[in-house]
Parts: sequence; C-alpha cells; structure tokens
Amino acid sequence: MFLFDADKAANGGIFHELWAIVRNFAMTSGLRLAAAIIVLLLGLKIAKAVLKRYEKSRAFQKIVPDVRGVVRWLAGFLLYALIIVLVIGILGIPLASVATIISSAAIAVGLALQGSLSNLAGGIVILAFKPFHVGDVIQTGSYNGTVESIGVFYTTLTTFDNQRVVLPNAGLSNANITNASAFDTRRVDLIVSAGCDTDSSAVHAAIERVVKAQKYALNEPAAFIRLNDCTDGKQNFAVRVWCRTENYYDLYHDLQEGIREEFVRCGIAPTLPVMNVKLSK
Repeated sequence: MFLFDADKAANGGIFHELWAIVRNFAMTSGLRLAAAIIVLLLGLKIAKAVLKRYEKSRAFQKIVPDVRGVVRWLAGFLLYALIIVLVIGILGIPLASVATIISSAAIAVGLALQGSLSNLAGGIVILAFKPFHVGDVIQTGSYNGTVESIGVFYTTLTTFDNQRVVLPNAGLSNANITNASAFDTRRVDLIVSAGCDTDSSAVHAAIERVVKAQKYALNEPAAFIRLNDCTDGKQNFAVRVWCRTENYYDLYHDLQEGIREEFVRCGIAPTLPVMNVKLSK
C-alpha cells in the first residue's frame, strides 16, 4: 500500500512538473510562437497580394519588358526577407546569430550552386549590355526562335515550330548570338540559276519583274540583280532585295515562288546537273 501511494505521488509530481513546463512555455515562448505563425501566414498572403498589385501598376508597366521578370523577383525577395526578419524578431532570436548562420549557409550554398551563380552573373550581363530584347528573333547555336522572357537564371525562347527552349544565362552570355531583329530592315539574298544557253538579259528582266511586283520589297535601298558567275552549265544571278524585318520570311518565299512561276511563263529552262565524263582506253 505504501509503495502504491509513493508511486502515485511520484507520478503526480512528474505530471505537475510537465504541466508547469507546458504552462510556462505557453505563457512565454508559446505566445511568441503563435504570434510568429500568425505574422508569417498573414505576411505571405499580403506579400502575394502586393506583388500582384505591383505587376498591374503603371510603374511596373513602364519598366522595359526585358527587366520586368528580374524586378519582380527582387521585389518578392525583399518582401519575403522582411517577413522572415519580422518572424525572427518576434521569436526573440538574436539577429546577430542569425546573420552568422546565414553567412555560413550562404558560403556552403554558393559552393554547391556555382552553376546557378554563374547563370545569375550571365543574366546580369545580358540585362546590362542588352544583346537582345524580349520579342527579338535570335539564333544561338542550333536554336532559333523568339525571346519570350529574360529571367535571372534562364532565358526562354519559342521556336518557329512552337517549342519552348530554356537556355542557361551563363552559356548564353558567352555564346555567339545572331539577332535578326536588331535593325528595322533586312536584306533577302538569293542565288537564282538558269541554263547557260538562256539569254542573260531575259533572265535578268524576268527576275526584275518579279522583284518590282513584291509588296514587301522596299524601293530604297534599291534591289540588286546581277549575273554572279557561270559554272557547271548554269548562270547564277545574285538577287538582293531589302524589306522590313517583320516581312523577311514573307518576301523570301514570295520571291522564290514568283521567280519560279515567271521562269515557267517565259519559257526559261531550269538548270540541270551536269557531269563531265572522260573515257580512256
């Protein structure tokens, strides 16, 4: 009976001590924890609403489209960092200790994410020197398409056959880039061939008629049509016609089709492959 009462008293003392610890935590740290959770949830919701409102604001719309993605990322980063600082302050954690931990973690993460940091540096270079803009048609390596977005780490292209290509900024900032949209006008260059037995002036006149009929061709600079060379049984004419950049591919295909149809109408013979064969006994 004595042992039972002693065990009961001992167990009761333990429960009292546990309850005291829980009550003390609830009265001190518990309130802080609850307040921190509330501030965190409300802060995230408010930050999301602020970012959406900012994206629709006139100030954001005035920003160059190339930089909008980066500005939004930085704005979100600052808002979320402010929320974290507020939560840390409510919990009573010394900011100096947190700064030390963050610095150590930043070094470790930086070593682990060297590629991502290189992409970040590449993104800064692209935004600073502007080799292309959102909406430009560029070619880099084997990729050719329209720039849809320039992000902090990656640049996104949409190819002409409607595929999305995501390029790391580190490689893109060091790659050879051809920007087809850099200027307002472009030149369509063609080599048009006809048989060597065809009158050169007739070929020239036929090409000239087609060029003058093109609605996308510019009068200035004037079109260039000249005999380039005669090789392999054919005469090759260099045809160079200027147009607005956005009309380049329309003019290119219109010229190809128009010249072919005009040659057929005028009876200009198409070129046939020629092979010289030498027989010896």
